[in-house]
Amino acid sequence: MDNFAKFLIFLWGCFFIFILIEIYKFYKYKKELKKLKNRPLDEKYKKYLQNIPLYYKLDDNDKKIIEYKIQRFWLEKNFIPVYLSLNEEMKTLIAFFGCILTLKFEEFCYPSLEYVYIYPNVIRKTIKREYIVEENVIISGEALKSSVIIAWHEALREIKKNSKRNVIIHEFAHILDFEDGLADGTPPLDKTELKNWKKYILDEFKKLQHLQHIYIDDYSLTNEAEFFAVISEYFFMHPKTLKIHYPNLYNELKNFYKIDTYNLL
Repeated sequence: MDNFAKFLIFLWGCFFIFILIEIYKFYKYKKELKKLKNRPLDEKYKKYLQNIPLYYKLDDNDKKIIEYKIQRFWLEKNFIPVYLSLNEEMKTLIAFFGCILTLKFEEFCYPSLEYVYIYPNVIRKTIKREYIVEENVIISGEALKSSVIIAWHEALREIKKNSKRNVIIHEFAHILDFEDGLADGTPPLDKTELKNWKKYILDEFKKLQHLQHIYIDDYSLTNEAEFFAVISEYFFMHPKTLKIHYPNLYNELKNFYKIDTYNLL
């Protein structure tokens, strides 16, 4: 047997071993997910959720689902603290508010997301728009296709105040938006859903751009992607605003997220 044939056999052997390793990892992963479904969230983590109205008002089944999703989030995502130490409260609250958007999609866990970067405070960032450099832009969060950035103290302040705004929900709405490959204010939808989305969400965005006063943060009018992220914040944190002033927006988000947050008030 010549050296080239031996080399090919070696390559095929390595490939076969690689496949076996991947099958084993997949089996182990599925087994761990099955365990998580039957594993209640430990009380040392649950204590961080007890004073959050959005968690407290969920029924028992939804609490079980969100606790499973939190633990799955921990299993699949990499938390990377920057200039601070990672603690249980950060992991629990970020996972909760990130996963609450997909509560009714039990097995969805942001497949494109790999990293959660946590900074202590708001971040100063230099951005470039149309060849003009703008410095000292302050952000409390940012979402990219495979990562999200959260300014922790800003996020915690909003959570404790039960504010209308919530940077974690905002950035994870962007991650949802990215799931179809584009940050355009339209998450993955089927043909019928897309038609309704354009009618009730994107058309409403265009109408609001021409008004002098609106009942939600005017940052929502920056573009369609920010509009979706901001109205998602209101839908979960202050649904009354949308329900009263923009019922079409509320109803369309209710259809998309498959939860009636107004009834959790």
